Amino acid sequence: MRMQNWLRNQWTRLNTETIGTDRYWSLAVQNASHFHAMQPVLARYASGRLLDVGAGRLAWRNALLPHCSQYLCSDLAPEHADLNLRFDATRGWPLRDGALNTLFLCSVLEHVPEPWACLREAARVLAPGGVVLLSTPFLFYLHGEPNDYYRFSPYAIARLADDAGLEVVEMVPEGGLFHLLLNAVSVPISCVLYTLRLTRLISASTRFLEWVARALDTGDRRRIYACNTIAVLRRPG
Repeated sequence: MRMQNWLRNQWTRLNTETIGTDRYWSLAVQNASHFHAMQPVLARYASGRLLDVGAGRLAWRNALLPHCSQYLCSDLAPEHADLNLRFDATRGWPLRDGALNTLFLCSVLEHVPEPWACLREAARVLAPGGVVLLSTPFLFYLHGEPNDYYRFSPYAIARLADDAGLEVVEMVPEGGLFHLLLNAVSVPISCVLYTLRLTRLISASTRFLEWVARALDTGDRRRIYACNTIAVLRRPG
């Protein structure tokens, strides 16, 4: 129990010091893998007036800014002083119909009790041809409890999108079984390096473990053990 508390405290401190910076994406295998998979999706689809929903402490702000003309961010809790809006993602959003070109929902749907309501509101506030860029977990550990409700297959995402009147443009599986296992190795390694003030070694350690995970997960050709699914959904028009 003492070791678990130490690990939790060090991991929290490390995240707090780095979130919103480039260093954050090298803390662990899950951070690096998710960032690398999301980057080309943002380059292809993010544009115009963009709202980062469930933005928390604005981990993705720097990655999103180059791809949009206006960056807005929201959350239910006031976790960052720069949040533009505060609202419940499953209730009526304080935005007019068709107000946005891009919606970014990263690790949001699993934390809302009614994800179908969230996507219906997303479809409403999108301009015709606008896109939702979302990432949802499939093979992933319990996190953000007690508000951690769902795990989504690609088929579930497609069903929710269709119900909301959105078209599926692309789905990108991210990570795999060995990504999950080696992430559990990378977190304590990063915490130890942080404690020893060897933070420059964290990035190298993570890169190596992510490379091993990618190599081992190539055997899962159908990606049935993906950690997350990144989906691009478009409002018709």
